[in-house]
Amino acid sequence: MKDSEAFEEERAYLLRFCYRMIGSVADAEDVVQEAFLRWRKAGEPILDAPRAWFTRTCARLCLDRLKSAQARRERYVGEWLPEPLVTDEGDRPELDETLSMALLVTIERLRPAERAAFLLHDVFGYGFDEIAEILELESVNCRKLASRARKHLTDDRVRSTADDATIERLSNAFFRAIDEGELDGLQSVLAGDVVMRSDGGGKVPAAPQPIYGADAVVSFLRKVFIDAPSRGAVSRRSVWFNGAPGTLLYEDRLLVSAFQFQVVDDRIRGIFVQRNPDKLRHFAEI
Repeated sequence: MKDSEAFEEERAYLLRFCYRMIGSVADAEDVVQEAFLRWRKAGEPILDAPRAWFTRTCARLCLDRLKSAQARRERYVGEWLPEPLVTDEGDRPELDETLSMALLVTIERLRPAERAAFLLHDVFGYGFDEIAEILELESVNCRKLASRARKHLTDDRVRSTADDATIERLSNAFFRAIDEGELDGLQSVLAGDVVMRSDGGGKVPAAPQPIYGADAVVSFLRKVFIDAPSRGAVSRRSVWFNGAPGTLLYEDRLLVSAFQFQVVDDRIRGIFVQRNPDKLRHFAEI
């Protein structure tokens, strides 16, 4: 098999890795393509292990991208959420928490090298000797990076304990309470320590900071959905993105928001609302 063919076989895997590193579909695609071009410019050398070579190249390119991405995100208006990674209709996979908004938002707080070591070891199953070669560090240092990352994630994150049917049931209950104007009913759906994050990118209205606690979330939703001036005709559509069920919200057939929920112990623990039009464009392709 030619290495160009091997690259095409690994493209989907490489995109998944780069997306988890960067949180941007477009940047992940650019990195993977740049890795391929580097191989071409090197004279298309014969590779003993194409996946290892392309993974190493992509990891280093991602680390370079993250340096500039951090500077951009410091200037970002309001909350930053990853670009949605949309699954084609008819190709509904199993739940994948390693793609979840909850995890990607949390690992955004990690240093680039910690993020790479954690993803390569805990998500993609590389040994620390292999990670050391990829990151050009000592194996013991990579082990420490992954350990520190894991500690940060343990401190900041609670794993989802729900299957897709439970997520969809709670999502339906959430929107039913809004439709009926009975927002007090959300208290039986939301965890007491629920956190709501919304990304408008400075282009459309969104909460500028995370909203903490069920009472504060209900109060915010009341202002948006009940007390606000009447809006156009509202409709919704179920969709699968970032490894879990989600809901698209339309006003007069215009997509305005993408909701996804993190569910823990049969309650909604995290609410992620993507409103940035530049990021919602990914749903136009499904």
